[in-house]
Amino acid sequence: MTFTIFASYSTKDLERIKPVLDRISHINGLRTFLAETDLQPGDMIDKTITQHILSSDVFLLFFSESAKNSNYVQQEIGVALGHTKIIIPLLLDGTKPTGMLANVQYLDLSDETKRPGELERLYNFIIRNVQSKNQNQLLGALAVLGIGYMLYASSQNQDEYDDEG
Repeated sequence: MTFTIFASYSTKDLERIKPVLDRISHINGLRTFLAETDLQPGDMIDKTITQHILSSDVFLLFFSESAKNSNYVQQEIGVALGHTKIIIPLLLDGTKPTGMLANVQYLDLSDETKRPGELERLYNFIIRNVQSKNQNQLLGALAVLGIGYMLYASSQNQDEYDDEG
């Protein structure tokens, strides 16, 4: 299983978000949903986007004046908030989220001097969460194997008991 990120953005900002997505795309075990490239002909757009938001581990919000004015972005934010997704706003032009996102910690990519450090924070956050998810999955698999072994050993003991009786 992979760690998934849903990228929410205004199509007007597509060229500005590509370098960020290119940087994180090299993280092993990460998959990013980007509507521009991942929607397929014939997909029911609203349904497909909602499914990808619900199955994502993180909702990456590329926030700008264009995103603030985009009906799609606002609807995506609503779905993410309604399903208590981790939302990470990335400020592209200094426009700050308001309303229910006003208190969410953001990363400021609009300031050239802050951008490298902010991108490093994002990268490290994703790496830690990918590793954590992988560890949890490994522990879950080991637990299932342990239970399976205990059931097998128990059935072997029962067979021996039945043979003696």
